[in-house]
Amino acid sequence: MEAIETKRIHTRFTRALSSYDHHADAQHRISRKLASLLIQLPDTHYRRMLEIGCGTGGFTRVLKQQCRIDEWILNDLCESCQGKIDRLFPNFPPRFIAGDAETLSFPGKFDLIASASVFQWIKEPEAFLHKLSGLLIPNGVLLFSTFAPGNLREIKELTGKGLDYPTSGRLAKWLSTADLNLLHLEEETITLTFQTPLDVLRHLKATGVTATGNGHWTKGLQASFCRHYSEQFVTPDGQVTLTYRPLYIVTIKK
Repeated sequence: MEAIETKRIHTRFTRALSSYDHHADAQHRISRKLASLLIQLPDTHYRRMLEIGCGTGGFTRVLKQQCRIDEWILNDLCESCQGKIDRLFPNFPPRFIAGDAETLSFPGKFDLIASASVFQWIKEPEAFLHKLSGLLIPNGVLLFSTFAPGNLREIKELTGKGLDYPTSGRLAKWLSTADLNLLHLEEETITLTFQTPLDVLRHLKATGVTATGNGHWTKGLQASFCRHYSEQFVTPDGQVTLTYRPLYIVTIKK
């Protein structure tokens, strides 16, 4: 498993804040799908909600449109996200807590904890699920998406760099031991296409996904990467693919 360096994640995602919303096609699709699972539950009114890794507010915006939430507490590793979040709530800005969610203390209990496309960055996911379970009231909802094995497979095959994504079975076991009843677990494949491998690299940089690896490319390495990418992951019309494998989970606290 590649080590996840919190400082590197913070740096790469902070740099990508201005470009993220324009380039995060897959992440926006994931946010909409995740929110659609929440509104299928009997009640969409929540008293206190905690969002882990709110980022630029893409998922926040969808939740705001589809659910009634009395009190929002939003967290992100990058403190610069607060300004973008505050603009979503022009009259009553929510409480924003910057920092590493694995080590932060969050105030009180929640009847909804939600997170989109963040769990793959958690260093100790099993322990973190126990922590979130402890923050939920009985029958509180934990809703989140992460990624399954095979996510960004093109990059992993060519560079050997990438995260260790737990299987759905492994996640289900962790949820059970954290006193969370699994209501919904679904895997999906989203295939994006780009004109060139360089466009793939630009997309990854613009969305902060390059937070793994040291990010150093020589001209020779880049040329070799692009050549092999075009050979192995080309579409019939001459474009190249990039594969996302989102995993959607809805649970309720026992």
